[in-house]
Formats: sequence, C-alpha cells, structure tokens
Amino acid sequence: MLDLISTLICIRLWVTTADFGTATLAVALFPILDRLGGMNLGAFLIREPDDESPAGGSRGNGESSVFWLNLGVAAGVLAALVIGAVLVQAIVASLLAAYGIRLVVQASSIVPEARMRRALRFGELSVIRVIAGLVETATKLTLAAAGEPVWCFAIGPIVNTCVTSIGVQLRERWRPTLAFDRVAAGRAVRFTAALSGGELLYYAYTSADYLVIGAAFGAAAVGAYRLAYEMVLDVVKLVSAITAEVAYPVLATTRDVAGELVRFTRQNALALAPVLVFLALEADALLAALYGPLPPAAATAARILCVVGALRISSFVIPPMLAAIGEPRRVLAYQAVAAIVLPASFAIAAALGHDFTAVAWGWAAGYPIAFGVLLALALPRVELSLGAYLRPLGRTALCAIGAALAGVAARELVDNLFAVAGAVLVVYGALIAWLEGVTPASIARAITARARDKAPSPDR
Repeated sequence: MLDLISTLICIRLWVTTADFGTATLAVALFPILDRLGGMNLGAFLIREPDDESPAGGSRGNGESSVFWLNLGVAAGVLAALVIGAVLVQAIVASLLAAYGIRLVVQASSIVPEARMRRALRFGELSVIRVIAGLVETATKLTLAAAGEPVWCFAIGPIVNTCVTSIGVQLRERWRPTLAFDRVAAGRAVRFTAALSGGELLYYAYTSADYLVIGAAFGAAAVGAYRLAYEMVLDVVKLVSAITAEVAYPVLATTRDVAGELVRFTRQNALALAPVLVFLALEADALLAALYGPLPPAAATAARILCVVGALRISSFVIPPMLAAIGEPRRVLAYQAVAAIVLPASFAIAAALGHDFTAVAWGWAAGYPIAFGVLLALALPRVELSLGAYLRPLGRTALCAIGAALAGVAARELVDNLFAVAGAVLVVYGALIAWLEGVTPASIARAITARARDKAPSPDR
C-alpha cells in the first residue's frame, strides 16, 4: 500500500507517464530476479525446519546449507546482471543490475524470517515491513524530487530489503556456520525447483502484458495501463499475499488441509469483495483522483481487470496449499498453462485491438482457462469437490451483489466517490453481519482466541 501511495505522489509531482513506463519495463522483471536469486528457499525451511529434518543429512546444518546456497545463487545472478549492464549500456539493464544488490542482501534474512513465519510471528514481521516500507517510500520520494524519476523505483526496494534484513536479524538472531550439507541442500533444491519455476512463470506471464503493450502501443500506454493494473490486481495480490503468508505455515502443519483451504479462501473473499465492487463502480473517478488526467481506456481496463481479480481471490490461496502438502509440481503445471495461454491472449488481443484495453480483454479471456486447470489440479488432491469449495463463497457473492446494487444507486443519485464508497461499505457490512455472522465483535473474539491459542503454556 505504501508503494502505491508513493507511486501516486511521484506521478502527481515529478514523474511523467513516459518515465513511469520506462521504469515499468525494468520493474516488471524485478519479481523474476527475486525468484532467480532466492529460489523460494524460505518455503523449504518453513516446511522442513532443522529440528524435523529427515534422516540422511546432518541435523542442524540444514539452515546454514540453505543460506550458503541462497547466497551463492544470488551472487551469481548479480554478477550476470552487472556484466549485462556493462555490455548493453541501457538504463533498463542498469536498473536490473542495481536491483541485483537486493538479492545478495536478502540472503542474510532468509533463515531468521523462515523461523519467524513458522512460529506465526506475523505481528513482528508486519512491524518490520511497515518500517521498511516507510523508509522505502521516503527514499523513493527523495530521489524523485531530486531529479531521478526512473532510478527512484529501483533504489527504493534495495533500501527496503536492507531495513527488513536488519529488523529480522534483530528480532531473530541467527548466524550461519561454516558447514554445507549436500543432502539437505539437495532436498531444498528439489522442493523449490518446481515451486520457484512456477513462480518464475507467474512473473513472466504477469509481466508479458506490459511488454506487449510497450511493443504495440508505446511506453506512455504502458504507464497508463500499469496504473489501472496496479489499482486492481496489485491490490488483490497485496491482500491475498497476507492471507497466503499466514496460510502456508498453517497448511504445512494441519491435518485438515481441505477445511483450512476453504477457510482461508473465504477470508480472502470477505476482505476483497467490497474492494472489487468499489473499484469496478468508480474506476474512472478513482483513477482521476489518484493520478490526474488519464485516457478513458484506463478506467475501462480497470473494470475488465476486476473480473480477473475475482478469480484471483482463490488462485492466490491454492498454490501455497499445494506447496504446503508437498505438491509444488502441480503449481508448476498450472503456471505453465497460464504462461502459455495468457501471453498468447495478450498478443492476439493487441493485434486485434486499437488500444491497451485489448490486453485487459486478453486477461479476461485467457485467465479463466488457467484458473480451471488450477482447480482441477488442486481440489482432487485434498479430496474436495468443486461444490464443497465454492459453496461457502456463495453468501459472500450475494453480499457483494447487494453492495454493488447499493453503489449503483448511490452513483445515480449523487455521483460522488465517497458517497458510493460509503454505500458499498455500509450495505456490505450489514449483509455479511446478517448472512455470514461477521461483525466487529466476532472478529475481535477470533483474534483473542487465536492469540490465546498461540500463547506458550507455563510448562514450556
């Protein structure tokens, strides 16, 4: 959220749409570099900590082995990026090389962060990330104001990682030993190869729309489209990432995987349904209020992407479940299908369309296919029928429809951004209290109960 706010301020004050489009061509590749440099080895440590390592390796050396493996890979990626920047001499290549520094720094916190996540210490992690986000925002704004409208988007994340690494080490002190267990490292690579491969494919196809728009319609169109995309799908991803981060260690240790999957999906839907309703209704007014004048196509693209966002409420929760039960290859298969279907949809749509809204239609046409494959791969594995998975979401859908009708009525009567938001939230809140039994009091009771369950017993 802080990233969205800082981007908004930069665009309003210092960064042109063309500059933002240029930065996007590099920023779109940052998540791919994260996966190349980190290999998602933290997920392995959460699922298989040192004290639960199977026979065949040296107990206690698994964490250090994973650290040295991660550091070596990150250093290799950084070296390749630096060489590429020297040879290519382009700003995008230089931005990627600078971002490679983040990968090396990030290795220092992989083990302590995995320990904290397995222990469900998300409160402490949240505080660290908020502080890191604030420092990143200050860095980005300072650089943009100082005349670096492109570099600010690369230096900010590096600073964020440095602060996060320091904060995690302060809360969970850990130092590697000079040991490398090839058995443990081999298990980590085998587990994360499919998982990281799937995430690399994810970031490849979610960056392909930017590249297609840049080739077909120019850098300015990339900037306008990205603002619409981030307002919808990045918000869905942000909220879902919180759900998925909590869900993964729970799903890795629970016996009722199907029940927990349904519960986490329902929680994600409850949080995101009113957001998508409001964004679909007020995309034009919200984009104008946040970013100033934009082509009308931006609002159209945002509304189309809201449909995709509704499907991604579930698709961000299911892959962590598959990884948690030791099925990362199924995640890889789903991402492989998406990586084939979606870029093809983007390219065909761009060739047929007249502006970047065509690529948004490509999302709407292609993603349901990939989503159907994901459900087919995941639900039978946990012995969960499609009806049993979707049925608990039915009442949430009814609440969203009621909130949408209230928002349409408010838009017709007063056509005010805040009035529509108020109508959506009030009606949605009333409906979920009636149909779902979700109230502020019930949420407070659930939080209190979870905190009591997590508290250590006196004999520990």
